[in-house]
Amino acid sequence: MKSGFVLAFTLVGAGLALSALAAEKRTDDPGASAEIALMRLGYERSLIEASLAPVKEQITTLGTLEKQFASERDYDAAITARDERKRLQNELARLDKELLLLQTREQALKTSLLPDRIKFPLDAATLSGLRHEGGAITGWSQVGASATWKLPALPPGGYEVLLRYRCGAAEGGRLLIKEARYTLSANIETTLRGPEERSAGTLKISDGSGTLTLSAEALVSSNLMQLLAVELVPASR
Repeated sequence: MKSGFVLAFTLVGAGLALSALAAEKRTDDPGASAEIALMRLGYERSLIEASLAPVKEQITTLGTLEKQFASERDYDAAITARDERKRLQNELARLDKELLLLQTREQALKTSLLPDRIKFPLDAATLSGLRHEGGAITGWSQVGASATWKLPALPPGGYEVLLRYRCGAAEGGRLLIKEARYTLSANIETTLRGPEERSAGTLKISDGSGTLTLSAEALVSSNLMQLLAVELVPASR
């Protein structure tokens, strides 16, 4: 029985050593570039993530040993196992908070490295029920007609959607903008002075490697618009 207890403490030490190593490697260097800081944060995060599974396994093992020792009336060993289990649970909670902080810092750094505007070339879109014509995407004559782009590995967060389009007096309606989880609905209104750039609002992006889809949600008449450009602006800019 005691050998199992010794093994559990040996495993505990190995798991916490990874956590300690992550703490030692943390370096807040104000002179480092954003790219280097991002690399460091990723390294710290990977070390903490690697320590989570061993710590969880050891918590489970200690819980089993605690019950086993108690059933054998070895109460001193049961109390020791209980105390160590609680200590590791506190350590796990600390690692969870630290991991969340690192992820938040990583996201902020990734956002800072983005261009002011993220452009989506019209010819890169996958069209459904639409067509390219005169440098625009047009033919929005049916609800559900859509254009889809692959997102360029964006960090999750909010992005303002800027659209440049022409919309005649007899055109317009409502456009649905969506990513993997979230959607945004925008009215497409008449542009009296030729093409105009207008904000469709802010879309929350959960999967920055997924897709961005624009689809006709409602039509006033036979066509929604002639779409000339689509851009995303990080909401923090």
